[in-house]
Amino acid sequence: MVLVVSESMGVDYGKWVKLYQSRLFEEDFPEENKRFHNLNLTDIIDGDREKSLAHMREKMFRENKFHAAVFIGGMGGVVDEFLLFRELQPRAATVPVLSTGGAVLELGARRDVGFSEDLSKDFDYVSLFHRHLNIDKREMRFATPEEQPSSQSERLWAFQTKNS
Repeated sequence: MVLVVSESMGVDYGKWVKLYQSRLFEEDFPEENKRFHNLNLTDIIDGDREKSLAHMREKMFRENKFHAAVFIGGMGGVVDEFLLFRELQPRAATVPVLSTGGAVLELGARRDVGFSEDLSKDFDYVSLFHRHLNIDKREMRFATPEEQPSSQSERLWAFQTKNS
């Protein structure tokens, strides 16, 4: 899904997204994996599902610096992933989209995790992401990270049009 949306926006998916998957599930990888040039396979740990997933998550969160993470739906592992992310990336924003249902609802029930009410009630996800990820709706999308100006004001449509 992310690949298709990226292509429709003229964004180089492989430059913006890193895909992590455990080799434990290699036999079940979707056919679309062959299109990814950004796939990071992680080792199987002791033939154990939980250990292998924990290894994959830890590798993903230690190898990259994140500004934010979005958690949508999911199964039980989404809670483990959320907690590990907060531990390893404490300065990054976390956006559990509770209105999508699934295991992410468990995060909304936790007393030690406070979230704004709109995460459970707002179904306008574009608007929700703009608010919670601090993305200006006037901001242009760039094909690669190298093309994107570091200054947010330089990424706005008005700035780009004026300086073209």
